[in-house]
Amino acid sequence: DSNWVAPLGPNVDGLERELCTAVGAKHVAALSSGTAAIHLSLILLGVKPGDYVLGSSFTFSATVNPIAYLGATPVLVDSEAETWNMDPILLERAIEELKSGVLQSKDNSEGRLPKAIVVAHLYGMPAKMREIMAVADKYEIPVVEDAAEALGSEYMGRRVGCNSRFGILSFNGNKIITTSGGGALISDDEAMIKKARFL
Repeated sequence: DSNWVAPLGPNVDGLERELCTAVGAKHVAALSSGTAAIHLSLILLGVKPGDYVLGSSFTFSATVNPIAYLGATPVLVDSEAETWNMDPILLERAIEELKSGVLQSKDNSEGRLPKAIVVAHLYGMPAKMREIMAVADKYEIPVVEDAAEALGSEYMGRRVGCNSRFGILSFNGNKIITTSGGGALISDDEAMIKKARFL
């Protein structure tokens, strides 16, 4: 009705405002895809070639691909049986093995912590974020929530994607809502969302 054609403007601004309200986040950046949101979140967290990033073993490849885009090494953590998402016990074991050098490569001979954790909320089922965040906080590792399939899902009174440093959504054709393509990066950190838009 407005004849608006440009790729940015009042429609995107409105979508971002409505997403903030829907998920309970302070800031949202609409993007070309959920994968782009993961990619940007890892850049903002300083992930570089040679770093380790922990990810869910049971997910779509787009959760892990951005780790490889940045030259980092994905370390996949298996699922627990209740939600089918990342197992907090195995998460801590993987961190300890990286820290001690047990998960060894030429780049990890002396051991070091992973740079980030990317946990997927598969099929709309929230992962055990209280336990996962307790482990992440213990080792001071930032968490990215892949909520691509979980828009509207709640965990302990909060929408998924808002329980960590960054959350991501997807609006691909097979998702909860769709714009045919597209995605969003969620954060309460305004500076990070501004930087994401710049990038």
